[in-house]
Amino acid sequence: MKKKLSRIICLAAIATLGACSPFHTRTPPSRVTVPSRFAQAPAGTDPATDLTTWWRSWNDPALTHVVEAALAANPDIRIARDNVLQARAAHVIARSTLYPTVGATGNIGGGGMSWRNPAGLSQLSDGDPATDAHLAGIGASWEPDLFGGRHADSRAARALMLGQQAEYHGMQMLVAADAAENYLRAQGVQRQIDLLDRSIGILQRLRTYTQARFVAGQAVSADVRAVDEKLSLQRARRPLLVEEYDLHRRRLAILSGQAPENAPSLPAPGAFFVPVAPSGEMPDTVLERRPDVLARRDQVEAALDRLKSAKTDLLPRFGLEFFGGDGRLRFDGIPGLSGTGGLIALTTYLPIFTAGRVHARIHAAHARLDAAVAGYDRTVLNALGEVEDAYEARTSADTRAHDLATAVSQAGRNVSDVTGLYEGGQRMMQDILRARLDELDAREQVLRNEDMQTLASIHLARALGGGWKHEADDAPPLPSRSGARTRG
Repeated sequence: MKKKLSRIICLAAIATLGACSPFHTRTPPSRVTVPSRFAQAPAGTDPATDLTTWWRSWNDPALTHVVEAALAANPDIRIARDNVLQARAAHVIARSTLYPTVGATGNIGGGGMSWRNPAGLSQLSDGDPATDAHLAGIGASWEPDLFGGRHADSRAARALMLGQQAEYHGMQMLVAADAAENYLRAQGVQRQIDLLDRSIGILQRLRTYTQARFVAGQAVSADVRAVDEKLSLQRARRPLLVEEYDLHRRRLAILSGQAPENAPSLPAPGAFFVPVAPSGEMPDTVLERRPDVLARRDQVEAALDRLKSAKTDLLPRFGLEFFGGDGRLRFDGIPGLSGTGGLIALTTYLPIFTAGRVHARIHAAHARLDAAVAGYDRTVLNALGEVEDAYEARTSADTRAHDLATAVSQAGRNVSDVTGLYEGGQRMMQDILRARLDELDAREQVLRNEDMQTLASIHLARALGGGWKHEADDAPPLPSRSGARTRG
């Protein structure tokens, strides 16, 4: 009767503690309301653009080569890939606690004994005091996860593994954008150098013409100095542009894991081209594609499961232990003792007094979960802001491109008009040269705006989460995200 009563009390205690089960733990809700559409995105009903390899939309084989060479050999991508492997190993370790641990043990020893021949042991031999013993067996232990703490630890490790996978993809996305930006900006600098050389050539002709007029008494020295000043300023710009061009080349070498001295030679730029801005993108799908948002979401999942695990420290733990083996013990002169057998034990542990340690861990886990949700909200807001900023920058640059093209056309017509007046004797050569310089100034504004269009396009592709699905040939197989979202 007493045994039955003790069992009832034990079961009642377990049921009472089970009311504190961590399975009722919930994630704090996000405070961000995701909009239904991007305000700065172009209106339309076109399907979403495939941004997996967005750099290919430039139709430039050299651009594709430099981007994919960086993705294949970039050191930061290698580090991120190895972080995934470490996180995967940590997940295996966490899962291993759900299963029994089995091991084999063996001991053998020997030594000597020096007997003092007490009463009753006179039959022992003093000539061979040797002693030997051996013990071999198999031991096993297992702690059943009755309240889900170990399973929560395993899910937390899996969430962290998926978070590392997302960061690996995010690094791919950043490296692809960085390589494309440096290549396309290097092309833009080449165009600026070509335009600058044309401007310097025209200024040299203008200087020769002005000097001749000065010698003929038709101009003053101030006219010559004014042209010299402009010529010197233009020449001073060239080393800066060459330096910027080489900087982009060295950056491309470093991105692809090479020394800057091995910077690649880039082809001469062709006609400027920029792909159409992606359309049909919705905020919710972009957030599901952005690696940084996915990584933050995984951190929230990990924090939730760690909180569940911390709560199970308030509940009892039960364990099973088993040992079975064979052994022998022999003292010289005494018949040896040997035998085979096994032991099994049930262990129980219930925390009674921990000086607040367990509750402090639970409070800390609560705070980490709340911080993880706040970090997720911040990442979502930043992601939405980046997309809106990139869309507006691209729209602004496209609008300016139309107006600047009109300005270049007008400057070209002005050159033709002044040339016609010169041929009719109504203008001088310096008027033609100055008109050409004005046209080159307008073209320089076009080049600067083209650079803005290029940067806005790259930033938009990155903000929309494009470019991270590309896998290098030596990339490790990564776990699927299916089944990763578990809510308590």
